[in-house]
Order: sequence, then structure tokens, then C-alpha cells
Amino acid sequence: MVSREANLADAAAIARVYVDAWRTTYSNLMPAKFLADLSYEERETKWVKIFSK
Repeated sequence: MVSREANLADAAAIARVYVDAWRTTYSNLMPAKFLADLSYEERETKWVKIFSK
């Protein structure tokens, strides 16, 4: 397996993994509305900001 440092081009994919992981992992622990309201776009924006620093 080859690993590399994540970069700005990865932001959308990381956002999808993050949201999907939260929805799967916390489905029985968090309110359904909270998980449904998680947004790929909002999370991508946060990752873009992180990578842009």
C-alpha cells in the first residue's frame, strides 16, 4: 500500500468519507436529523480551508 499526504485536490473525497463515516458509525448514537443534515459541501469547504493554510 502506498500512502501520500492529502492535498487540496482530495478535499471532496475526504468530505464524502467523513460524512459517510459519521452517518454509519453514529447512527445509533446521534439524532437522525443531525446525521441527515451533515453536508458533503459544507465539510468540503472546511477541508479546503484546512488545505489552503
